[in-house]
Amino acid sequence: MRYNFEEEDGGRQSKDVEWLPLQHHPVFSTPPDRDRDGDRALTIPKNLLAWDGASRLYFWDSYKTCLHRLSVRLGEPDPTSLLAASPSKVLQADVQLNSEVQRISINRNGSALFLVGLDGLYVMYLYGRTSTKESTIICRYRTVLVGSEIYFDRNNAIRTLKVCWHPYSDTHLGILSSDSVFRVFDLSSALGQPEQEYYLQPVEPGSSHNATAICPVDFSFGGDHMWDRFSVFILFSDGSVYILCPVVPFGSVYKWESVLELYSDAHMFGLKSANSKAVKNSNLAISWLGATFPELTREEVHAENVAVLRAQPYALFDASISLQGPLSKVSHGVEDDSVHPPVYEGRAVSFLYDLVSKDSILVTAWSRGQLQIDALADEVQPVWKTRGKEDMMRSPSVHPVLSTSQGEASSASPLSGFLALSDSFGDSWIVGLTPSNECIVVEMETWNTLLPPIIDKVDKLIGAEVPKDTDSTIISKELLTGPRVVLLPPSSPHLRSVSADSIEGRSTLHQYFKLFHENYVEYAHKVYFELQHHAPHVKKIIDDQYSRLCKAQQKILEVERKQEKIEDRVEHAVRFHGELEERLQSLRHLPAAHKTSLSKAEREFKSELDRFRGVELDALRSSIEAVNARLKRCTNSLQPSQSNEERQVSVRRKVRVQENEMSLLKASLEKLSVMNSENAKKVKVVESALKGREIGT
Repeated sequence: MRYNFEEEDGGRQSKDVEWLPLQHHPVFSTPPDRDRDGDRALTIPKNLLAWDGASRLYFWDSYKTCLHRLSVRLGEPDPTSLLAASPSKVLQADVQLNSEVQRISINRNGSALFLVGLDGLYVMYLYGRTSTKESTIICRYRTVLVGSEIYFDRNNAIRTLKVCWHPYSDTHLGILSSDSVFRVFDLSSALGQPEQEYYLQPVEPGSSHNATAICPVDFSFGGDHMWDRFSVFILFSDGSVYILCPVVPFGSVYKWESVLELYSDAHMFGLKSANSKAVKNSNLAISWLGATFPELTREEVHAENVAVLRAQPYALFDASISLQGPLSKVSHGVEDDSVHPPVYEGRAVSFLYDLVSKDSILVTAWSRGQLQIDALADEVQPVWKTRGKEDMMRSPSVHPVLSTSQGEASSASPLSGFLALSDSFGDSWIVGLTPSNECIVVEMETWNTLLPPIIDKVDKLIGAEVPKDTDSTIISKELLTGPRVVLLPPSSPHLRSVSADSIEGRSTLHQYFKLFHENYVEYAHKVYFELQHHAPHVKKIIDDQYSRLCKAQQKILEVERKQEKIEDRVEHAVRFHGELEERLQSLRHLPAAHKTSLSKAEREFKSELDRFRGVELDALRSSIEAVNARLKRCTNSLQPSQSNEERQVSVRRKVRVQENEMSLLKASLEKLSVMNSENAKKVKVVESALKGREIGT
């Protein structure tokens, strides 16, 4: 990993740059101003170091009241080295700072850095209109004062307890002050007035608990996990932790998938809860998400079109964010409401939130040197307070992970700066700054685990037995790194004039011999012993690997022999696929393939014909049969008789009348028969057409 150190004002690479170990850089040799610092440096915690996460380290020089920018190289040329360019670039503010700087911090994109003192909070913009004087870059008109009317007015005694950049915005600051108020400032719009304010009252009015003894001391923004990204974790002096959720700066940017996951979970799980309070908060959460991120409710917006969402200004009209807590502890599956562990003495002074995979870790530091590490056992959910008395929601609980206790009070001096640096290869360093401006660099060793051979996975897939007694570690890392560097004991200037037979000469030689024995002779014994111990083990590993290699080669030969058969089968499958394609093309050219299904009007006409054929034709047949029966009865009654003449005359008249009626009936029957035959022909035509269409489909 290489970085080019370039000039800010001209963009050309400097030729007279010397790369030195960070702890030996000249900027850390400046003595502190003892008259100004006094004993206050031992009581007020400082952090005068900042890192942009890439290749630049910032150090505030309290003696010269300027900011040093150091270009650093992580793990180059040696993987364990940490180098810094010399000389450094010096940045000076364009305004006079009225107070000593106690803490500095840089935003996520490295464009702005805030400086916190007892009498002011300044933001220095690192890019913009600058002028160069010798090796100093002066940031003109780029240093502004934040919240001067609230925190640093001479008429009030409000002081800042913690200032932090928001992780999802480059222009928003979160400030916790001694008046128990958490404020969010937007540097792009208003520097004097906060964008959001939250009054922290952990105890309800009228409670028996002494509310005056509890005050906020520190806070931390949540990480990129569920509702944690919208949460603020606040530490109080008694060690209790409370949560504000949701807190979102206006204009902050979030991932589309993360917000959509919360929106879906609120619909899927929150609304189905058995707790009425949880259901109500889920409804409020859905409304809040839909108004803060309007893209969630738009059907035309998808993840392919939008990668991130920008928060819009919004607040619920009839509800306010509730302060959740204190976080109760869970031990062995049983929840404990105690917040004050008896092993911790003093008061809580510092707090840190971190995300390890999907686990939220909370770290609390106490004034007597104890360290308390807890993990969230429940997911953080947004809680609002609404117009009456409601059921209280159970606050999230935590699992105790680790706690430290020093036995006796520590008298060590606090550091004036502390940073953790890491590169893309997994190497990391801890950089500390002492009150005397001395830089300390500690390399953090990583696990030296060797990657398993790829053949192990292949053998598992094909059912081979993997030996269980194999050990991947052949030679330890301590032996590979070599012996430790011999530190010579302190010697006087006149050591060369001392003879070897004198007492001083013998003592010095004895110390040299002891150091040589402790480092090189013992290292040689370790190397000899380990090589003797690992010789048969290494031979066994080599033999085992050779046998596995022979088996793998035999399996490869078998695969090669079977490859011809596989190629024949593939060729046959391709040929058969071509034949199927030809048959499909020939079937597509058939007449029935181009026939379409019946339309809606045709289907209605078919149903009408079916009803006509099934109902009206049957009625016509029944009427024809009835008329035929009447005709038969009339013909039977008209037989000639030998009655008198009058009866014959009357009969003749009736016969004439009946004959007329019969002629009319015959005519109507003929018409009906004609209609019946025509309808039958139409029905047959329709049925043949329908059958043709059904065959085509």
